[in-house]
Amino acid sequence: MKVVKSINDITGTLCVDIISNGEGHFSYKCFRRDPEDNSGWYPYGAESYFVYSNCQDAEKAAYKVVSWLNKE
Repeated sequence: MKVVKSINDITGTLCVDIISNGEGHFSYKCFRRDPEDNSGWYPYGAESYFVYSNCQDAEKAAYKVVSWLNKE
């Protein structure tokens, strides 16, 4: 698996990664991090299976599900 695009919110505490499975399918997964904790990113919220045939379709699907993406 490889992250092909990462979209961060304006605070830098939330992100959505668009992921390729290397076999022509894509998905998205949400993460969060706490600024006061240096432990890194944690899975948080929505994610999809590898059902999209391209990066753009996975990103469009994430925009429909992840509320903060539409507020940026």
